[in-house]
Amino acid sequence: MVRRSCLAGRTLSPVGYKILIEVIARGRVPWIGEVGYVFQERQEGESKVTSKQYVDYLRHLVRLRFSLGPIARFFRFGLVGFSGVFVDLGVFYLLRGQNVGLTSSAAISGELAIINNFLWNDFWTFADIASRQPGKRQRLKRLVKFNIICLGGLVLNVLIVNFFFNILGINEYVAKLIAIAAVTIWNFWLNLKL
Repeated sequence: MVRRSCLAGRTLSPVGYKILIEVIARGRVPWIGEVGYVFQERQEGESKVTSKQYVDYLRHLVRLRFSLGPIARFFRFGLVGFSGVFVDLGVFYLLRGQNVGLTSSAAISGELAIINNFLWNDFWTFADIASRQPGKRQRLKRLVKFNIICLGGLVLNVLIVNFFFNILGINEYVAKLIAIAAVTIWNFWLNLKL
């Protein structure tokens, strides 16, 4: 038994049959009491439990662990951003290998990394928020909003790359890594707020 006030305003999305785990993890449950009982041996039929239910249970536990609180969300954002580093640096390397200008290479590779990061963040980091805004049109709106937020980071990224490479004479790839690190917290904070 759980008071309605413990769950009011909470988004629950259980996996499988273990709904109580979701209620305890996401609800504002101040204390838990236990009333023990003993299962009887099955009198008829067979259990419908398969290995899929065990896998769903483990997936549910992992999802709950990584979905609670801003620290876990920042961890997800960081992992997604880390994947974006590979997209960003990979495209940057390919463009520079084709003698595309430094600023153009930094801007194009940054934009492709933004799109990569949006897709992963929309499906994983901010999935609870995205699920309340279903449909392709809403996803496009989120992409535009994410892109606008990250555009400030992209401009900052390009400025940092040019500063470190052209003024301080640091290797262009090291300059690009420094720029990526510098805008990560900016992008997370704004995306979380907006």
